[in-house]
Amino acid sequence: MNTLSYSANQPVTSQQTIEVSESFKKQGGKVVSSIILFFIVYLLLVAASVALAIACFYMGIAIIVALPRLITIILGLGLIAVGGSVIFFLVKFIFAVSKNENPGRVEIKEADQPRLFALIRELTQQTNTQFPKKIFLSPEVNACVFYNSSFWSMFLPVRKNLEIGLGLVNSVNVSEFKAVMAHEFGHFSQRSMKLGSFTYNVNRVIYNMLYENNSYTSFLSSWGNIHGLLALLAIVTSKIAQGIQWILRGMYGFINKNYMGLSREMEFHADAIAASVAGGNNIISGLSRIEVAQNCYDSALNKAGEMLKQHKKSKNIFNNQLTIFQTLAKEHKLDITKDLPDISYQFIQSFSSSRVNFKNQWASHPTLEERKASVDKLGMNKAPDTTRAWSIFDNAEQWQEMLTAKIYANVSLEKEPALYDKNEFDESYHKDRDLYRLPEVYKGFYDGRYIDIKDWNISEILATAPAKTFEEIFTDENAALYKSIKQNEADLDIVKAIAEKQINTKTFDFDGEKYNAAGAQTVIKKLEDDIANQKKSLSDADKEVFRLFYHKAGAERESLKLRYEHYIALTEQQTAYLDIANKTLDTINPLYRNGNSIDFVNTVIADLKQDAEPKLKKVFRETVSSNIITTENNHELFKKLNGFLGREYAYFINGEFQDHELLELNELIQAVAGAWDEYKFKVFKKILEEQLKY
Repeated sequence: MNTLSYSANQPVTSQQTIEVSESFKKQGGKVVSSIILFFIVYLLLVAASVALAIACFYMGIAIIVALPRLITIILGLGLIAVGGSVIFFLVKFIFAVSKNENPGRVEIKEADQPRLFALIRELTQQTNTQFPKKIFLSPEVNACVFYNSSFWSMFLPVRKNLEIGLGLVNSVNVSEFKAVMAHEFGHFSQRSMKLGSFTYNVNRVIYNMLYENNSYTSFLSSWGNIHGLLALLAIVTSKIAQGIQWILRGMYGFINKNYMGLSREMEFHADAIAASVAGGNNIISGLSRIEVAQNCYDSALNKAGEMLKQHKKSKNIFNNQLTIFQTLAKEHKLDITKDLPDISYQFIQSFSSSRVNFKNQWASHPTLEERKASVDKLGMNKAPDTTRAWSIFDNAEQWQEMLTAKIYANVSLEKEPALYDKNEFDESYHKDRDLYRLPEVYKGFYDGRYIDIKDWNISEILATAPAKTFEEIFTDENAALYKSIKQNEADLDIVKAIAEKQINTKTFDFDGEKYNAAGAQTVIKKLEDDIANQKKSLSDADKEVFRLFYHKAGAERESLKLRYEHYIALTEQQTAYLDIANKTLDTINPLYRNGNSIDFVNTVIADLKQDAEPKLKKVFRETVSSNIITTENNHELFKKLNGFLGREYAYFINGEFQDHELLELNELIQAVAGAWDEYKFKVFKKILEEQLKY
């Protein structure tokens, strides 16, 4: 067995030197004050409910004694039940246990992973916290310390459990893994987490009262079903509970807002502890790498879903995640150290170009930029150990395959899928990447978009001679235009939300200048003008590309023109399909609401059968006749589509929905939309490739 020497792996500085910041103390004080206020309000509500219960009890007994009949007995008992139910509502959720469950977890023992346990034991000593009660592995790109919380856990010591996601282990080196683990333990260290643990549980109790009350609603319904009079009293009880919830909802927002501020301070403090143990540079590089690794893991899961349709499942999802991770590195020309791409903070920031900045008071975590600035102030860096984190684990491949199998635990198929290994995944994944990769000579000018060609007048465009060369069109500035448009549109949505008070902030920064909420309209106008100008610049560039290649095509000019005209027609066809498809979905969506009457359902089905479905079938037939979907390019969908076209579905028979018919309709609409997009991309890519030949 390989061994690692942890004795030489000393912390950068003693954890004792990491003091709670003044802002942490201030935010903690706000939370304590808000919780005290909550308890005062809560005790007043309890006192009022007790008074109500006493009054209901005496009234109920008085009615029964005065008029001892069946109806008065029911009324009297119902009144007593009203008072008891209100108290029950207030008390029930205080003692509820919130279980932190994850079916993908697998508990491990020290005998399974002695080196991992040795590292964790050292980290608990360095962060002054207890060794976890239990340690679990899961498939996710995540690490967390958790426990089942209850009212008593706010006051009594609770042993915490540790969950380590193998998707995270697969993405970091030893130093980054140690930093991430130290961060998690930092949350529960003696100096940082007691107040946070307390406020979390109070917050959870209030949340349960407000939103996790299905069982209470069922309880009221059960005794309300006994008699019509009791049903009336159950409604009264429900209205009283709703009034209590209205009061608590205001308290919840007040406490939760303060708690989010405390949560951000706790993250800063946990980062400081991680920096003291493993180096601030390693916590930031770890967080940066994890951010990209999460997207790669999600892509691996999406690919697994596609492969499952072919009755195949992954043998090792973590090999697939790494393949995607390394492919991304190569495409962005990033270095790879010991199989792991070097993901720097600067690389992460290069994808964020927002011009709007504001303090999000409801965010539970600070931004990576804020976390780096906080850690940098400490000056606690340490040379990284670039060995992969898997070096700490025994029988890594065995555990990877076991946790991969957990991902498929809830998948039920008629026959057991075949396993695909790393080689088969790599071949399929790179084939897909090649299929959707555009010529690099365009420098990303077309990445993530189609040219907006629907309003083009080709004759008018060609009436002007090309004014720019290839190099003058395909510049880095033009390549960034589309990305900039999308970012400006996202910023516009944020500023509009600020103006409409959907985002609660007094001030925000735009292009480095501070604005108050009232000044949002000025920024909105600026962004709208910028977006309009950028879209015009992009459109002009697209037209200039067409002029340039048409000029260079010589004898092939008519062929190129026909390709663009075909693309215009194809875009119009796709738009027509999507319009009808969306109208069909809009027609049937109301059927999924609860409480629809039979008459309403029959009206919806009639609209579907008489209007939406005939139009949909028409465009389905056009899709097949246009060879968008063929037995060669998509045999399964071609077969399902023709089956649907050859049958008449009722969707609703004798008061019952035909769920399989509605499901098939939904799936066909989505699948055909995907086929259209795939076909359009192939045509678009072919144009881009062919025009380079001129």
